[in-house]
Amino acid sequence: MKRNEYLLLLDADDTLWESALFFERTEHDFLSLMTALGSSEEEVRRIVHRKDVERLSITGYGAKPYIDTLRMIMLDLVPEAPSWALTAMDDIQKNLLGHPVILLPGVISTLENMKNLPVKTMVYTMGENDHQTDKFARSGLISYVDELRIVPRKNVNALRDVLVYADVEPRNCIIVGNSPRSDINPALSLGAVAVHVLRDRTWTAEREDFIDTGSVITIESFNELTDILGNFLKIDISQIENNSITSDWRHHS
Repeated sequence: MKRNEYLLLLDADDTLWESALFFERTEHDFLSLMTALGSSEEEVRRIVHRKDVERLSITGYGAKPYIDTLRMIMLDLVPEAPSWALTAMDDIQKNLLGHPVILLPGVISTLENMKNLPVKTMVYTMGENDHQTDKFARSGLISYVDELRIVPRKNVNALRDVLVYADVEPRNCIIVGNSPRSDINPALSLGAVAVHVLRDRTWTAEREDFIDTGSVITIESFNELTDILGNFLKIDISQIENNSITSDWRHHS
């Protein structure tokens, strides 16, 4: 069994590490700021959610475009925002862009086990290159995977490009992620194996029905991935020798 015949694509945000949690905190801080400026919290919340979805077709995904949307909303509602409010907005931005990278339970131990499996592992994420690269560097996961690939938006075409680049057939690829829209349905569309990681927090724009519910493997903990991969490769995980596989690590965006 050749290692490069098989590909494991791992989503990053809310699959490997916390992300939505910090966006929720950012929204909470912004709503508090706007309330202090005299706006209705519920009205601002509705505007934020509407504008956040509307911007995707223009700016794509990312923390900075999200912050830019919040700034625009603030200036639309309070054109003459006082200096303290502008400073508060700067602090809100710093908190989101520099939030700690908190790995989810089981990530390190599972990736450690998978280093010895005959499969190429790639972190496949979307958003702004600099922000995602920074988070990945701070995650400490560089020695656990073969590559990092960042795209502006994850969809069927982006996934097809990754498979062509890796020279891997869809049936030999496992895609792991928490988003039905960006991770699971593109995988199902191309005939790849789709593993859905259940999370309490999933961004509204990423929610949609699975196109083939019966083909989705659902897990509640990242630890469950080791056995799934073993079954996929038809190997006994317990028999894998504890020798890391050396790889030429690469970053693509």
